[in-house]
Amino acid sequence: MRAMTTVYLVDDDPLVTDSLGMALKLETPYDVRVFQSGGAALAAVAEFPADVVITDFKMPGMDGLELLRNMRARLPDAILMLLTGYADKDSAIQAVNEVGIFQYVEKPWDLHDLLLKLKAGLEQKDLTRRLRETTADLERRHAELERSHADLERAHDQLERAQERLVANERLAAVGRVASGIAHELGNQVALVGYAEAIKARSGGNAEINELADVIATAQKRLAAMVGEIKDFARTPEAAAESPRVAPEPADVASVVDEALAILRYDREVGLRRLVRDYRARPLARLDRGKFAQVIINLVRNAAQASSMRAAITLSLEENPGDGVKLTIADEGSGMPSEVLARLGEPFFTTRGERGTGLGIGISRRIVEEHGGSLAFESEVGRGTRVVIQLPELV
Repeated sequence: MRAMTTVYLVDDDPLVTDSLGMALKLETPYDVRVFQSGGAALAAVAEFPADVVITDFKMPGMDGLELLRNMRARLPDAILMLLTGYADKDSAIQAVNEVGIFQYVEKPWDLHDLLLKLKAGLEQKDLTRRLRETTADLERRHAELERSHADLERAHDQLERAQERLVANERLAAVGRVASGIAHELGNQVALVGYAEAIKARSGGNAEINELADVIATAQKRLAAMVGEIKDFARTPEAAAESPRVAPEPADVASVVDEALAILRYDREVGLRRLVRDYRARPLARLDRGKFAQVIINLVRNAAQASSMRAAITLSLEENPGDGVKLTIADEGSGMPSEVLARLGEPFFTTRGERGTGLGIGISRRIVEEHGGSLAFESEVGRGTRVVIQLPELV
């Protein structure tokens, strides 16, 4: 608000402007400016904006109603007052309705009444200004609170995720330590089973002994593979950092997938299913060919074991600029309920009974993550499962 309140008095009658103008200057601390026409008053607005406009109704050229309309357009917050005779009350009512004037003053005016109305108008103007400022301040504070609330929610979500990861990592570390010890002991004992080959060699061709030795040798291979999986799982992030398991180099993703499928031609269960390739692109990515092929083999075997004979297993490969490489392995099997889907990757959790260790998916996920990618499952009971691998594109 300006230091000096400016009041316009507009009337084509010099007697009115002289007498009323002088009275206002003597009785108030305001900067009172008098004009004999509406045009002169409007011309002064740009240099000296008015806080209050008091105008006569009947004036040549531009009447008071038209002047007040123009003033309202230029000075939305100004207090507008109309000087009118008793016979012009209808015009005053029109001004109230159309222009939103604050008051009208009948001629001859009562100076004390006029000053009270003038004071009330300025108080209302000041209250309106303060209300607007308070409203703007409240809106600003509300916006800040909303931003702070959103920031707190994001921070809370991040903290929860970090806590979940910490708990999961601690749990996995504990399981890993136990698994590592078990694998070490199992490895020592499994090595002894290798004597089955020596027994077979010394059996003198005894068919029964040879058959039993073959069973033992098969079990030894199975146990050795299981020990390898447990050791893979038990590797800590620190150990992985010191001695990385993956050595990625630029590779054609499709060719690595084809290499894995070529190995699977000799897998009995996979051979009884239809492998469908849907390569929409041949993207390049940084891959450890052997480790990534291990992931493909594991996931395709899982898909085969979840599917019926002759069912299709579809491998789709695509590349979207900015989103990287996407490899999808989809089966037509029985699918999984949400509670099973949520536990995939948990150590030793398996849906294959004695045929699985429950470590394959966790190991596969770790290998993909060590490539800078992600592995996710989508499944619906009765409609099959989709495994989605996302890899960063080669840059």
